[in-house]
Amino acid sequence: MSEVQLKNKNILQTLDNLVEDFFSKPDYNNSKYGVNSKNWNTQSNPEYWCSEHYLKELLKKPLDHTGEPEEYAAQPISNMEKFDPDIWTPFRKKARIDFTLEIGATHAALTNYYPPGGFVGWHTNWNASAHQMLFTWSKTGEGYFRYYDNQTKEIVTIDDVPGWQCRYYYFGRKEEPNYWCWHSAYTYCERITLAYKFQNTSIYHSDNALAESIRDDLIEELEHEK
Repeated sequence: MSEVQLKNKNILQTLDNLVEDFFSKPDYNNSKYGVNSKNWNTQSNPEYWCSEHYLKELLKKPLDHTGEPEEYAAQPISNMEKFDPDIWTPFRKKARIDFTLEIGATHAALTNYYPPGGFVGWHTNWNASAHQMLFTWSKTGEGYFRYYDNQTKEIVTIDDVPGWQCRYYYFGRKEEPNYWCWHSAYTYCERITLAYKFQNTSIYHSDNALAESIRDDLIEELEHEK
């Protein structure tokens, strides 16, 4: 997992506009928008689903995993649009179509709002394998992104900061264990995550070079202060 230093003022302005637009909507944190997994509140502390203990349980039988998180508590923009399309369809278009085109990605993989206490438990994304770019906004920085380093066999925790952060990774297929990326996230404050894919069928396929090139061009643009 690698970090990107967000310096591009134009892109930062676009991202800030998305946040401002989101929080300007009435009743944006209505519980009706929430999507929770079956067992999310069966633990005394839901942060358990981002813990080392839970990861170890999953790693005992990793191939039983589907790629998607089994435990989560979030508000996907798609679910918010389902309830109130007049309010949320324009925002969804800005985040998932307009910004996708602006950064040259293939399509949006995730657009989620996490209220305080929101989380996504350990998972790999091998159901959505690709080079991905993740943009995360945190209101106060009280939260974290966590991943399992395949080489060191250690859990790495990256604390959130107020405002935007960006990172990227190749999320490997189920058949590419060297490129698996077990990861999770938890927040104690309001948080928004946007993820975008640079489509490729496999890191060993001929289309991988093009996906990497487009991603690397974007990284250079993001880190260049204009």
